[in-house]
Amino acid sequence: LACNINYMASHQLQDFIMEQTTTHYQTPVNCASLKVPTVNSVIWAQVSALMREKELRFQRVLKLVGAGITAFGQMVQGAPLSGTQQDMLALLCNAHFEINCIRKIAIKPTLNPCFAALCKSSNIQAPNFLFGEDLMKQVKDLEEEAKTIGLMKTPSARIPPRSFPIRRASDAGAGPSRGLPVVRRPYAPAYPNYNPNMAGRLRNSRSAMEVRVTDSVQGKSSGEQPPVGGRLQLFYDEWCCITSDLLILDSV
Repeated sequence: LACNINYMASHQLQDFIMEQTTTHYQTPVNCASLKVPTVNSVIWAQVSALMREKELRFQRVLKLVGAGITAFGQMVQGAPLSGTQQDMLALLCNAHFEINCIRKIAIKPTLNPCFAALCKSSNIQAPNFLFGEDLMKQVKDLEEEAKTIGLMKTPSARIPPRSFPIRRASDAGAGPSRGLPVVRRPYAPAYPNYNPNMAGRLRNSRSAMEVRVTDSVQGKSSGEQPPVGGRLQLFYDEWCCITSDLLILDSV
């Protein structure tokens, strides 16, 4: 048995053998879902020749899977199924459904993006047509849904104002009117990683920050020019107390 499985799984059957075999297992009347649904004529007229060739190959594979399920049904002949037989039937039927989903996904780039919902795998597969029996009704429903969504106003995400109470070095009498800002209290509502437990450490380090700013301003008066830009990096240690977000720390 293993040798037969390995051989048949690694070799392709000849076309005439497949045709003769599948003719013995025609789809039962009460199992319409095993039919190979054809592409709706409106969509089929729009697809390219290459897409049609791929679609015909999918239909061929789907026909083989359906014939295999029919052969399994004839084998059990209505007898109670064992656990293994139930698993076998479930896997074969799921493969049949997945192939139809892959067919829709392959044709999806041809459709208008507004009607991409027709290719959802959650849709129940119709037995006769790939995109449903009443395609025009589905298209109208999608158009009405799009109009309804367009009438609804999507609320924009409101960004809270960044309120950072600061005081300037000039307020402490440590420089000219263009003093550098010094954080008065740890308040950063705009950052989700703000840790209020670190507020004490930030308050304790405020004096170090003021000294650093004062030294920069005093350096200007002694002839050493402070940097025009990049002064935010002087407070990197304090930013580490406020947040652990690597993106914010890299920006600093």
